[in-house]
Amino acid sequence: MCGRFTVTTKDTKKVADRFEVELEKALERKAGAAAKESAKGGAEAKGDKEKAPPGFGRFNVAPTQEVLVVRASPEPEEAKQGEREARLMRWGLVPVWSKDLKVGYRMINAKKENLLKSKAYGPLVGKFRHRCLIVADGFYEWMKAEDPKQPRQPWHFQVDDGEPFAFAGLCTRKEWSDPEDRGYDDGYLYTCTLVTTTPNKVVAPVHDRMPAILPSPEAEAAWLNPELSAEDAVAMCGPLEASRMSSAPANPKLNKVGKGMAEGPELLVAPQESLDV
Repeated sequence: MCGRFTVTTKDTKKVADRFEVELEKALERKAGAAAKESAKGGAEAKGDKEKAPPGFGRFNVAPTQEVLVVRASPEPEEAKQGEREARLMRWGLVPVWSKDLKVGYRMINAKKENLLKSKAYGPLVGKFRHRCLIVADGFYEWMKAEDPKQPRQPWHFQVDDGEPFAFAGLCTRKEWSDPEDRGYDDGYLYTCTLVTTTPNKVVAPVHDRMPAILPSPEAEAAWLNPELSAEDAVAMCGPLEASRMSSAPANPKLNKVGKGMAEGPELLVAPQESLDV
């Protein structure tokens, strides 16, 4: 599985150019909502102006948090021409038939092998508006310690020396009454999951699964194309070529979940004492 990833860059123009999408609307909507919440709570905190845009500058993206998603235009003809839109979505898919937000905790990953037969994912994978690109520039997996009393060691994986890339993702929306849950927007809760597959030679020593990473802009365009069949979409979700990937041990502070989770560039570096265990 993949339970955390990174979007360390703060360069929105670089990401917008890389994924051929206009980001301003998506980020302004979220920033506007955040500003309203900040106003309710009092004066703007010192240093807020230096914060990264929503979805950027992240070293510990976790389930249920909002992630940057790119998908095709809702108009099929525009989608065929490569028109796209960006949106922040909650990581952890909540199917249209579910009334419980907690189901998203169990649906952060979608196994490639189960896509077509899954009640939740089967109806999505064949529809272009439900296939999406989840933007990242790294991800974490955990290696079990030889001593079961010792904590697991996280590893950070990158593609092409840390360049942005896209996980193959699925997304959906459903009407949702609680504005705090949906964050902002138009009365809908938008959620997503990322597809996982068998590991390549870089990931295999650490974990028996890895995210399905689309290998090129051309593959990303194909994933979003309305003419792609469900079967062909599934076939695209194989392991990325190992030669393009690198890995390094990360900080065990990542092992903490929930309130007070760590964030920051120090998470990418394992302290020496954790490597000596």
